[in-house]
Amino acid sequence: MEIPIEIFLPLIGLSLAMAVISFLPKERPYFLLMLAGSIIAFSSLTTDTILLGKIPSTSVVSGSTTTYTFIDNTFEFTEWYKIFFMLIGVVIMLAGAIAWKTEEKPLL
Repeated sequence: MEIPIEIFLPLIGLSLAMAVISFLPKERPYFLLMLAGSIIAFSSLTTDTILLGKIPSTSVVSGSTTTYTFIDNTFEFTEWYKIFFMLIGVVIMLAGAIAWKTEEKPLL
C-alpha cells in the first residue's frame, strides 16, 4: 500500500505520544502502550511504499515559460525497514502487556 509521508509520520508520532502518556505517574493506562505498539506494527506491515512528494523529471522552456513534468518521489519501505519497525512495534506492545499484568491486583 502506498501511503504519503504526511500520514505515515503523524501516525508513528501519535503512537509514540500514546506510549509516553502511558508512563505518566498518576494513571498509568498501559493499554495505550499496547495500542501504540499495535498501531506501529500494523502500519509498518501494511506499508510498501512511502510517497515523499513529487520531483520534476523533465522541463521544457518556451520563451519565458518553463513547463515541468513531475513524477512521484517514492521510498520503498521493504525488508530491513519493515522488520525494524515491526520489531519496535512488537516490543512496545509486549512491554505494555507485561506492565499491565504486573500492575493488576489479584481478585482475592
